[in-house]
Amino acid sequence: MSIDAEANSTPDNNGPGLCFLLLLIFGGFVFFIPASVVVAFPAVLAGSFLYFIWYLISEGHLGNILGSMIVSMILMAIAAAIPVIGWILLLLWIFYNIAKAFETIKTLLPDALFSAVLYGCLLFPVIQEMAMDGESNMAATIACGVVYVITAGLYCSRLTQLATNTKQSIFYFSIMWLSVPLIALLIVSIVASLRAAFRTVLTPVQTVVKTPQNVSSHMRGGSHVNAYTRTVTTIQHSVTSQTLPGMGAVGASMVGSVSEATITTPQQPQQTLPALEHKPAGGELTQYATNKDHNFYRYDNLNAKKISNFVQAASHRQSLPPLTEDAILFYYDETVFGQGDHGVVLTDDGVYCVLGKLYETFYARFREVSSVVIKGSFNKKIVLHMKNGQKHNIELTQSNAGAKKIYELISIAAQN
Repeated sequence: MSIDAEANSTPDNNGPGLCFLLLLIFGGFVFFIPASVVVAFPAVLAGSFLYFIWYLISEGHLGNILGSMIVSMILMAIAAAIPVIGWILLLLWIFYNIAKAFETIKTLLPDALFSAVLYGCLLFPVIQEMAMDGESNMAATIACGVVYVITAGLYCSRLTQLATNTKQSIFYFSIMWLSVPLIALLIVSIVASLRAAFRTVLTPVQTVVKTPQNVSSHMRGGSHVNAYTRTVTTIQHSVTSQTLPGMGAVGASMVGSVSEATITTPQQPQQTLPALEHKPAGGELTQYATNKDHNFYRYDNLNAKKISNFVQAASHRQSLPPLTEDAILFYYDETVFGQGDHGVVLTDDGVYCVLGKLYETFYARFREVSSVVIKGSFNKKIVLHMKNGQKHNIELTQSNAGAKKIYELISIAAQN
């Protein structure tokens, strides 16, 4: 079988510690010199934006963006040539990209919360000095500083779950600072794309109208003229409107491709990983031991409450075969608050995926999988290509590190 994935062999992730140090330096600078916020904030935003752009280019996302724009131009040409069918295809393309933008907004919300708290703490000393005419309440400033440090620590702890290397950690760090303006920009872009999906072109038209007119008999120059009918020609001016595809498709494609920010890199399977077996010996699969920070659990250290909730949720899906707790080898928790009813379970024979109403729920046998792909920057998407031509998607957002372990184990099991 063929396997496509991001590199499994990642260097040590020093990013969370580096980001925490940067937050402390930046916070101390602003707290001790409040007026510096005028320069510090633009510098942080500019630096984060430049790193964000550099990361997308270095990871190959520029090609995805250009490719989406080309697809949009082709669909616009089809819509202009075949109005009804072309318009439907164009609208579906726009809505597809908008859906990806909404998914990104949902993913950015936790970062936006951290960002709002950090921004608020940094602005507090400045606001306090302005309100108190240059004086400051030391107790309030210290309390604000404590909140800042705690929030910074919690965010960097979150980074250990999301990122797998230093480069990616700094990328998420830049996203955190940009999350609020990014959400606003995505919303504005969605509205603009819908409004510009089609444009109305007004064209002036001149119409020649010939009208019959009856002329009664009359005298002209002393001579009698009999009644007759003559034709009167008039020119009427009007305006016609024509609906044509607009630039909304191009805008939506850019929003969608930047939102997805995904890349698929070929990779050879690791030969050192043992086959996935039921109850492996103590020395096997040690890299896949339970790690709560990665939302990842192995059979020998499962969370009873989470597993019970998942089994119960799976039993309510008629499309899934029966699942017992004893059959579970590995489990990934995709729930935000840890209730455990949504996630991924691996057994001897296959994978159970239960991720809620907005996502695909399925069971796939390992022997029926032909290839596996993992991609994603903001979150991870595991794609299972089945031998019968079908495709199953597993979209995981809570821990990139845990998602990669699930991908690797599915790859191992599908090879054997």
